[in-house]
Amino acid sequence: MNDELPLIIECRCNEIAYREDNPALPYSPKEIVREAVRAWEAGASIFHWHGRDPDSGKPRNEVELYLEVIQGIREQTDLLIHPTLGYITQNRVEDRVRHILAVNDDPVLRVDMVPVDFGSLNVDFWNPQAKQFNSYDQVYINTRENLRAVLEVFKEHNLYVSSVCWDVGQMRTARCFQQMGLLPQETLWEFVFTGEVMPAGAAATIPSLQAFMAEVPAGNQWLALCWNGDVMRVASWAITLGGHVGIGLGDYAYTRFGKPHNGELVEMVAKMAHTLGREVATPEQARKILKMPPRAAVQQELHATAN
Repeated sequence: MNDELPLIIECRCNEIAYREDNPALPYSPKEIVREAVRAWEAGASIFHWHGRDPDSGKPRNEVELYLEVIQGIREQTDLLIHPTLGYITQNRVEDRVRHILAVNDDPVLRVDMVPVDFGSLNVDFWNPQAKQFNSYDQVYINTRENLRAVLEVFKEHNLYVSSVCWDVGQMRTARCFQQMGLLPQETLWEFVFTGEVMPAGAAATIPSLQAFMAEVPAGNQWLALCWNGDVMRVASWAITLGGHVGIGLGDYAYTRFGKPHNGELVEMVAKMAHTLGREVATPEQARKILKMPPRAAVQQELHATAN
């Protein structure tokens, strides 16, 4: 092995995907916890998920759905817990962060990191066979006022933020929020590449990756993922260039491998890293790489604040 930092693997287990292509995609809290354990055993150090209706899979934001997952993960793993925010269609910031703040004062259940998407984009899917978009009016709206409000809450509660960027302009926007003092100087930059059916995002190419990398402040870490596309080629570049990787059924069904579960996808990236001569980070190593305090220190700080 070389002297590079160990590779952080984030499992992105369900997002807003459905089971039509892969029945292993989890909906219920029990299924999500099962996937977290599988991912952790395979080498993941961060676990990201969305609250879903246990039967239909439709997006749901009830605090109880998140609490059950958080409790299950804490009981069985030492993963860094990274839930989504409440869906952007909810205009009230308190609705988006309710499940985060519900556990913020609990030294055991407190989440480790929270994601912020730094801009809006068109999310109509492209049909390459019909050469038409499936819709023409779908927009993921994420105003800078919303960003400001969410980041103020996270700053107040001392939460670690991952900066999710779908293009270079969103990275530049995020750096403006750093200058404002709302986005911490220590953040994990998550580069979102997109597949053929989502042309609004960055193409999974070396020039796109280089453009993202050029905007990363010195000393910060970055991670590459691919929404509605296969991340494997990007993963090889990220491993080689010192970045980190996100993978999971929430982003892509990976039917070329059959019907894999999330743990099997994480294992593929871990094996790729070992083949390329790079170690895979444990959750505790990931904390150090991301310059987070050790979990014991977080617990002690919360306990001292409570008293």
